[in-house]
Amino acid sequence: FRQTHWVCAFFTRTHPLLSGLRGVLRQICSWTSPHDPCYYLDGRPRHCLSEFINAAYGIPANASYSLQGPDYDSNITTLTDLHNPHNLTCWMAHKGPDAGEWVLTLPLGRRFEVTYISLQFCQQGEPSDPISISILKSMDFGRTWRPMQHYSSDCQGKFGLPSQTVAQTRHQETEPLCSDPRPLQKQRGGMVLAFSTLDGRPSSPDFDHSHTLQDWVTATDIRVVFHQVTLQVAPPSAVRAPLALSDLQVGGRCKCNGHASRCRRDDTGQAVCICEHHTAGPDCDVCEDFYCDRPWHRATPTHPNPCVACECNGHSNKCRFSMEVFQQSGRRSGGVCQKCRHHTAGRHCQYCQNGYTRDNSKPQNHRKACQPCQCHPLGAVGRWCNQTSGQCLCREGVTGLRCNRCAPGYKQGKSPLRPCIRKSSINECVSYCQPSQVKVRMNLETYCLKDFVLKVQVRGMERSGPWWQFSILVQTVFRTGSNSRVRKGSQSLWVPDRDLGCGCPALHVGRTFLLIGAEEGERGWGPEERRLVADRSTLALQWREHWSPKLRGFRGQDKRGRCPPKSPNNHQHPPHRKPQSGYIPPHLLTEKHTEPHGVDTHSVKVEDTRTSVVPHTHSHTDAEVKATKATPSPTTPALVCSSQGPG
Repeated sequence: FRQTHWVCAFFTRTHPLLSGLRGVLRQICSWTSPHDPCYYLDGRPRHCLSEFINAAYGIPANASYSLQGPDYDSNITTLTDLHNPHNLTCWMAHKGPDAGEWVLTLPLGRRFEVTYISLQFCQQGEPSDPISISILKSMDFGRTWRPMQHYSSDCQGKFGLPSQTVAQTRHQETEPLCSDPRPLQKQRGGMVLAFSTLDGRPSSPDFDHSHTLQDWVTATDIRVVFHQVTLQVAPPSAVRAPLALSDLQVGGRCKCNGHASRCRRDDTGQAVCICEHHTAGPDCDVCEDFYCDRPWHRATPTHPNPCVACECNGHSNKCRFSMEVFQQSGRRSGGVCQKCRHHTAGRHCQYCQNGYTRDNSKPQNHRKACQPCQCHPLGAVGRWCNQTSGQCLCREGVTGLRCNRCAPGYKQGKSPLRPCIRKSSINECVSYCQPSQVKVRMNLETYCLKDFVLKVQVRGMERSGPWWQFSILVQTVFRTGSNSRVRKGSQSLWVPDRDLGCGCPALHVGRTFLLIGAEEGERGWGPEERRLVADRSTLALQWREHWSPKLRGFRGQDKRGRCPPKSPNNHQHPPHRKPQSGYIPPHLLTEKHTEPHGVDTHSVKVEDTRTSVVPHTHSHTDAEVKATKATPSPTTPALVCSSQGPG
């Protein structure tokens, strides 16, 4: 590029443009600043312009002749070198222009906002009739072309346009005009034809706000077509000379959209804007990464329109622009932060993730502004808390910020699902569940009376009115009654709230249990008749693998028809019988309630120790199965269970 001060000095003194345009150039070139032109002294952004340069300087031009394709000159440097009027370097057409058209093409290499295009002829004589020249531009690096100006002594006959120098309407200002170029400007060394891109355009005073004119002056390539040009060697001689040019200039600026004051060649030789205002791209036409809180706009003298950083409170360095959010905010902010760090979330990373709460002793942009919730594992429902206060969601009867103590009127219970129970209900639970202190025996006949014998894994639980719904995975079905429809796979198990609160059955999420249910248990509480229900008559034993062979043996005998048929009394309670405090579940019937059926060859004892649970510890059901030998007997092996009370 030619240095700016030299270009300004040359064009403001010698270039043959209108006096008004010369005054504008002089004003622009005289403006200097010791600091960055894109910012005020206090650091505020401002509209800035890149250097005004001759965009054609040093770029080889291409020339072609329309009638003979091979006559092509692709490296003409005499037109764009340093112009010296005392030592002219001329390019001359090898053929006369009367028979065909000469086309000069100049690739600028990038987008420029072109102010003028000038041609200097080597001859001093004025062109004579006929004369016809067209100036075209490309905005897509030569793929398509658009005419900007026609010159002709017969505009109507050659181009079908009236001869005029000023666009009549704003709709016409981006259409090519046609006029007679004569008289040409006389310069030392030859005659000059100059075209101003904004001359005669009604919107030119408001150029910074006219998107139409901004596109009109934008070009990546310039093309000059000589349809007919007749030059004289020296008037009044009638001798014709071939077309000869000494200089081609394209005055303008790199298209930086008001966001750069410099335009430099990069390592590949391409001119690029040195973008300011957090803009990017070859034309400063996009915002930098993370500076997309507002949509990109071209800078104007009244509004610099810098790109604004997203507000992520220091927890993210990546964001995106959302027009929907921008509209909803009253066109003030549209940035949406992405990949928030430090356990934050939200559009501005201003919230804490679930399971974390705000630490008010630290600023919002601190990397430890969000701390884990300190919820008690038993007293709280889940591990999330209020993001502002840190208050955990407590279970019934539990209080405190962390849900770590019983509320007034409550005492520690025995179930991890209800760690705190009312003080008056402790003895009621003992009487309600009716735990047995002695060993009980379950042989094949008793096994056959069970509604279901299942191996299940408890995966989750949630409350539903007076019921608790457990999500279970049925791993093995050892026994199902005639009315049961239990299958392997995911199932829902319903437990009454009162039963679960008293710890019968004692189920824990994440553990595997042997679930034994009896049809004689108190039914009629279930949400639906076909749902799987476990109540205080259901025994839940933490699973032990060595139980599997004996239970599979029971299941095999059941399939072979060894289970005795059930009497009607085994399927339902007598009409006059109601639940009472002396109720004993069938699987806890003692030996005095059942007659022995013989001595078992391989008896199995299951000891179930019911647990006492407090909010600070987890107790586990301890079940043990022991195989003992007794007198041989042909009768069926029995499963012997013992259960100790919570005392």
